[in-house]
Amino acid sequence: SNFSRVTYNFDRRYLISLVHRFDGVSSLAEENRWGFFPGMSAGWNVHNEPFFASSGISGVISTLKPRVSYGVNGNVAGIGLYEVQGSYGSQGNYNGSLGFLNTGVINGGLRWEKSKPLDIGMDVGLFADRITLLFDYFDRKTSDLLTNLALPSYTGFSSIRTNLATFQNKGLEFSANANVLRRQNGLSIVVGG
Repeated sequence: SNFSRVTYNFDRRYLISLVHRFDGVSSLAEENRWGFFPGMSAGWNVHNEPFFASSGISGVISTLKPRVSYGVNGNVAGIGLYEVQGSYGSQGNYNGSLGFLNTGVINGGLRWEKSKPLDIGMDVGLFADRITLLFDYFDRKTSDLLTNLALPSYTGFSSIRTNLATFQNKGLEFSANANVLRRQNGLSIVVGG
């Protein structure tokens, strides 16, 4: 596995982060063993811009931060150690002597399951961040979903692990919090939802 991350912050206004991950797993066949998973995120602290401070709304809006992130995640959870190579087990045959047979169906074409999440959001703080609002649009597409595919009984096996499907989750999220009581001694009451 190899991992690196670079972050950059210019004047507390422009934020960017780049991530790369390069992973290998021995439970996959050699030609599908390695996966490359990049990611990025960026944000803009509009409230730290000189034009925002002179706009007259900074007394009401204390935080204004649009942000975006996108990346690729890999998953091989649930793949057995020998699913792409096969394994044998012993079993007696009809005349009582010991024999060997495949314990599962071999699928040498198994590959990484990949998810590609996109998130576009906005953080808003009002009245010195006594009220905070978070808005998010998310879209996550997963391809090459690892799942068990049922097999006909005449094959002698009940299922085979395969990269079968693609699915997508997307939607909107919203949250609001209010710090309704804030004192110098550290006592605060926060209400959120």
